[in-house]
Amino acid sequence: MPELTTLPSSLLPIGIAVIGCGRISGAHLAAVAALPKQVRLVAAVDADLAAARVAAKPLGALALSSLEEALALPEVEAVLIATPNALHAQQCLAALRAGRHVLVEKPVAETGEQAAGLAREAEARGLVLAAGHTFRHNAAVRHIVDNRERFGRLRSLEVSSCVKWDGPQAPWWAERKPEEGLILSLFAPHALDFVQLVMGDDDPVRVHAEAARHQPGWQGEDEAMILMAYPGRRMASVHISYNQPSVLDRKVLHFDKGVLEIEHGEILSWNGEVLITPPEGVLVDPRAMGGRTLGHYFSDQLAEFVRAVHGQPHRCPTGHDAARLIALIDRVKASARTNSAADAIDPPPPA
Repeated sequence: MPELTTLPSSLLPIGIAVIGCGRISGAHLAAVAALPKQVRLVAAVDADLAAARVAAKPLGALALSSLEEALALPEVEAVLIATPNALHAQQCLAALRAGRHVLVEKPVAETGEQAAGLAREAEARGLVLAAGHTFRHNAAVRHIVDNRERFGRLRSLEVSSCVKWDGPQAPWWAERKPEEGLILSLFAPHALDFVQLVMGDDDPVRVHAEAARHQPGWQGEDEAMILMAYPGRRMASVHISYNQPSVLDRKVLHFDKGVLEIEHGEILSWNGEVLITPPEGVLVDPRAMGGRTLGHYFSDQLAEFVRAVHGQPHRCPTGHDAARLIALIDRVKASARTNSAADAIDPPPPA
């Protein structure tokens, strides 16, 4: 990874429109507010104009009810899309065709084919299409990327990301069909993005996934395990859950020289020796929901996007790199449906 440079002070903040003012938008708007020299909010957009007004007012921005209105404003140089998954592809395409850079909440699109098309569109127009994989953006993950050669040859890695969501966190979660995926579309991208980041340019040669539904408040799977085989006899396993009251965020990487471990998403150790710890106040009660502050992820991600827009070295997954992940998710969802549909997901969970 090339060394990141500080943006020249002569560059004006880029004008951005946030599209979608629901649950996740608060974190993105806080990131905009934290970076006044790099980005300014021109407009907040939501079909619910009242929600747009609430989002826009603290930053002195316009409140709009449609993406088209935002794209008509010359001050909008980029859009940050934080709408439901099903809208991502069409909204990304509209923004790119209007000549705007795009940062979109994961996933970029619902299918790998859609994501690849968006990547081609961005490349043809010389625009940035970046995926919002927030959990790339902390010191522990960056240390692994920047010092990879020191640890030796990677043999396997394990990712466990388990939380407790007691029912849908947005109404559209409940409407997703099992074939569209729930946790495999909403939560797995975080874990799979880390796997892809560590594995580099290689895609898995085999993918096996099992999934299950334990809660009745939605139609899709809320627990899954994924096993992947990579070239060079490397392996990766992922366990994701919406059913774990004791939050678990752990990544373990097995090298021929030792073991790297990220505990609570923040504390990096090498063979038991702590290398990286987060700033004070980040880990309040990491085993509890809400016991870990995440604001730094969103502000760092937005800063990286701004670097990308200005043609600077950056850490955002963009274009075809971002599309590769959606193609992998397609494979994971297909495997889960093949292996699990008969009795694990489709019937209501037992009382």
